[in-house]
Amino acid sequence: MQILDQAVEAIRKQGGNGTQVAAKLEAIAACGDQASRLWQGYLDSPGAPGDKYTIVSWIGAERAKNLHELSLQAHELVKDVCAAAGKQARFLVLDESPIALAYRGLKEGETGPQAGQTLLTEQQATNKHLRALADKVRGVKPGAKKAKTPAVKKVAVKKKTAPKKKAAAKKPAVKKAVKKAAKKK
Repeated sequence: MQILDQAVEAIRKQGGNGTQVAAKLEAIAACGDQASRLWQGYLDSPGAPGDKYTIVSWIGAERAKNLHELSLQAHELVKDVCAAAGKQARFLVLDESPIALAYRGLKEGETGPQAGQTLLTEQQATNKHLRALADKVRGVKPGAKKAKTPAVKKVAVKKKTAPKKKAAAKKPAVKKAVKKAAKKK
């Protein structure tokens, strides 16, 4: 989840309430855990085979609906995490759902249980990453900005120079052209 990585990095740089953001990330991971249980429930009892095009036909409309509702909940939490990033949040755009949904098509020769296993693995990896982000941001204190090394100011030494001569008044281009023509003759 690239958007959450960027938001956490922004929060760490500018300082924010790390415990609140960590709680939101944990809540997103909890939604992911529920999604993992739904995928595992499907894998435990796959039921009748579906068509060769979509996962929804294999797992059923009820599970797909539950996954979608979890995705909506997680989406709101992701917005909250991004809002905590402050000014940086206006550049963050939700790129993907932290919940593995059942709306993708099956690959050539793939079955529902195979796709379910792949999505379960992806969901578990996402949950692990979310918890790592929560641990990363948990130590950030409100208003505590990351320490930056102060820039060393260079002191400029002025040298004494002779006064400059005033530039001669420039002649208009017409006079110059007339002089050049006169010289050629």
